[in-house]
Amino acid sequence: MKHRLTAAFVLTLALAGTGWAQLAPSAQGAAPAPAAQEQKAVTVALTQQKVVKDEKGRDKLVEAETVKPNDVLEYRAVYKNVSTRPVKQLAATIPLPEGLEYLPTSAQPRKGVQFAPASGAYAAEPLMRKLPNGRSEPLAYSDYRSVRWSIDELAPGAEVTVVARAKVEAVEPPAATASATAAPKPAATSPAATPAKP
Repeated sequence: MKHRLTAAFVLTLALAGTGWAQLAPSAQGAAPAPAAQEQKAVTVALTQQKVVKDEKGRDKLVEAETVKPNDVLEYRAVYKNVSTRPVKQLAATIPLPEGLEYLPTSAQPRKGVQFAPASGAYAAEPLMRKLPNGRSEPLAYSDYRSVRWSIDELAPGAEVTVVARAKVEAVEPPAATASATAAPKPAATSPAATPAKP
């Protein structure tokens, strides 16, 4: 079974809006610039490609027009400062739509990277969740919804590239008929990409 994630991912990007590149004021105590000015300072170019093995077993990137369960996708975002002033405290973010499972340690660069589930609470890998008994356990990588890098400063004309890989999850179609003995399943929720928070 093949899935088209390209359209879903583009929709996620549109919903993420200004979360892609958040800027903090460059001087302490300075008033934040209007959102229109913030968006002009940094441009973002995103590519989505499928990771396959070549004849020698090395990773090779190809177009990802369609994907199927267990395919690995690489998301690469290039953030470029198109202004004449340094951009400080840049939050470079790649959302991970539902249906993708983040691949552990695939986020590059490793410096300044954090992750968030649908709740939007960013932390280092691995994310942890509290259990009712008070203990903690690692959150499943399939529950990661956003990868964010904190970039201290991006000089005028400079660019930074951030990369993350994710595996396409198998999607189970709903049962055609319900069994009289089957227990009802809880309704599924669709976590959306969470914009980066300063």
